[in-house]
Amino acid sequence: MAAQEGAAGTTNQAARVRYGDVDDSNFALRGRAVPLLAGLLALLVAFVAVCLYLRWSCGRRRARRDHEASSSSAAASPVPGLDADAINGLPVTLYSPPASSPARSTAAKKGGDGGEEERRRQEAAAAVECSICISALVAGEKVKALPPCGHCFHPECVDAWLRSQPSCPLCRTLLLPAAVVANGGEPPV
Repeated sequence: MAAQEGAAGTTNQAARVRYGDVDDSNFALRGRAVPLLAGLLALLVAFVAVCLYLRWSCGRRRARRDHEASSSSAAASPVPGLDADAINGLPVTLYSPPASSPARSTAAKKGGDGGEEERRRQEAAAAVECSICISALVAGEKVKALPPCGHCFHPECVDAWLRSQPSCPLCRTLLLPAAVVANGGEPPV
């Protein structure tokens, strides 16, 4: 047992390191190492500073661009809709279905087999719809025919549309000049 303790004691002594025995010359900075490390540290600080500046600059530029875009779109946006006078100035008429052409009706009278087709065409022409509320326009019903394009709609349907949009709901023809002429006024400045 004593032999084992002695052998263990020698291994413990070899594994122990005294700080006085360590040579600090391996960690010492000599010659060009000090300026090199100082230069690398300065380069790292400069890189971080440039990155922070670019982040700040891009953020300001983006904020300025968003502000300019919102202010220019508000200034350049078209009129949101027509005013009440322009809407009331549009003509209201009684709806009458489009008449079939005389050539078709005479051909239908002469040939007995074409009469069924002609009747279907007349029913299709009579079943014209208000494209806003998707209900049929009935003969004798009040409709508003828009002057530039001639499309017909129920007055209450098209009035609600024209308060928000200055165009025909079907073909998107602008109605601003037509509404001004219908009112007998001058175009807005």
